[in-house]
Amino acid sequence: MEKSQQFVETENEILVQECLRVIASLTGAKRAHLHFLLQERKFDKEVFFWANSPEGLLECSEMAAIRLDHPWWVRNLRAQDLLKIEDLTLLPEEVTADREALQRYDVHNLLILPVYDGKRLAGMIRLENVSEDHSLQEIEISLLHISAQLIIRMLCLAHDLGELRRDRARMVYHQEYDDLTGLPNRVLFLERIKQAFDGNSSLLFAVLVIDIDYYQLIHERFGRAIAERLVQAAVNKIRLNLRAEDLMARLGEDQFGVLIQDVQDRSVVEMVATRILERVREPFVIEGDEVAVTASIGIALRNGHLRTPEEMVQEAGIALLEAKQSGRGRWLVFDESMREELIRRMEVENDLRRSLEENRLVLHYQPITELKSGRLIGFEALVRWIHPRRGMIWPTEFIEISEKTGLIVPLGLWVLRQACWQMHLWQERFPINPPLMISVNISPRQLEEPDFSEQVKKILEETGLPPSSLRLEITEHTVVQRSGALIEALDSLRTLGVQLYIDDFGTGYSSLGYLDRLPVDAIKIDRSFVSNLGKAKSSQGVVQAIIQLAHELNIEVVAEGVETFEQHRELKRLQCEFMQGFYISEPLDVLAVERFIAGRSGFVFGAD
Repeated sequence: MEKSQQFVETENEILVQECLRVIASLTGAKRAHLHFLLQERKFDKEVFFWANSPEGLLECSEMAAIRLDHPWWVRNLRAQDLLKIEDLTLLPEEVTADREALQRYDVHNLLILPVYDGKRLAGMIRLENVSEDHSLQEIEISLLHISAQLIIRMLCLAHDLGELRRDRARMVYHQEYDDLTGLPNRVLFLERIKQAFDGNSSLLFAVLVIDIDYYQLIHERFGRAIAERLVQAAVNKIRLNLRAEDLMARLGEDQFGVLIQDVQDRSVVEMVATRILERVREPFVIEGDEVAVTASIGIALRNGHLRTPEEMVQEAGIALLEAKQSGRGRWLVFDESMREELIRRMEVENDLRRSLEENRLVLHYQPITELKSGRLIGFEALVRWIHPRRGMIWPTEFIEISEKTGLIVPLGLWVLRQACWQMHLWQERFPINPPLMISVNISPRQLEEPDFSEQVKKILEETGLPPSSLRLEITEHTVVQRSGALIEALDSLRTLGVQLYIDDFGTGYSSLGYLDRLPVDAIKIDRSFVSNLGKAKSSQGVVQAIIQLAHELNIEVVAEGVETFEQHRELKRLQCEFMQGFYISEPLDVLAVERFIAGRSGFVFGAD
């Protein structure tokens, strides 16, 4: 409570007591009480009293619970300007409890003055043991009513002033603090960073920007209430790793800032960041269920180049972005190369976004054949970018950036739709039995989309391609990193009738144990092992082990990057089912594919 408000309330209480004293003296009463009806309890203090002796004041305090709120009192007060009870024993039975309570304090008679707030009966002034020798004159009765109105006006004014002060305090609070967590918001956070800049300390200070990984997925899956509970739980966990003098703020829905001041060197800040990540990684228990999440942290350290708090938060944000795009669940300290990389990435992203809108992307298709017979079974769709200034740009330059920026989602859908549409046209033009198939690479970011399987279903319906003719390829790295949520996403895709392949197999050995639990139809051996066939025994051993394991699990195998006859022969000996690579053909544009199919219909490719 503000000091000025304390003063006003104390001053008002004195004035009310003085008015009660005047009223009591006019009537010869020993004690006077002012109390408000239940529905009118809007004042900070609900009971005021006065007595002509210290003992009487003590009794008044004890009598505060006697309110006379029964409807009988209210009816009679509204009917009369002044309610006089000369003998309590004459009160009706319906207020027996009030009568007995008053008699316990030796009350013999009452004079009750109604107190109105406008036209509403707000309360009453109860005068006890009024002098029987004193007969009130008309002018005295008028003085009683004037005193009562003075009291209510004074209290209403004090109440309104108090409400104004509280409203102002609430407004100031909402301007600087977050409602959900009670943490300072961005405005106050920046102000505290400014104070740190202006300070004279020679010690280091740092800003951490912390973000809960995959928060939007949690929000979409569990709903807003659970997501907010997660935010509150995360705040509590992060606070456990901070000192009392460190400042934590909420900067966004799932983003927090931490200001750490007066540390000797950056290792202290890095240790704090590590502890925060470890603490957040511990499962959250929300409504009896365990929810496992991770966080990413960007760190900015004070240096001679920084001039404003905004710049420092921006640098921590850039480091956070880099941490999230480097795999999440980690911290990174800002350096200038991150800013340069961000600018380059933004330029590529903007150019790529425009190219999507202007149809400057094309698909090339690399044939996939059966090793045993040489039969063409389909193609893998590979995206190419025709830049207006730089010409043809290969996927190695823009796919990673589109992954990091999220542009991979619309890009991936464009590739999927284009590939399905093209394969449907080829199936009609070249009715080979069994029909040709199309393989399309799917990004982890696409699998994170909650409606991805519905998007695939819609594309198949729009293009007319049978689901059995579509193969979706996910990298082995995706399996390793997201095995928990992945199975559910893959099951929904498998239900559509499409086939699922694991791409680049062999580069993440930890996923071997997942094969029997994943709904996949085939694996593609990474080109790094295929290229060393015939050169390194270790590669031959790995390829052989992968093929044997896949066959035991009834999973087919495709070898990528086959370039020589020797590789082709060795894969055939190891009973690999399918292959693709320059040994058969480089990726082809649409016209070249049609010449490839038309010129070789009825023939086999790559057979001995």
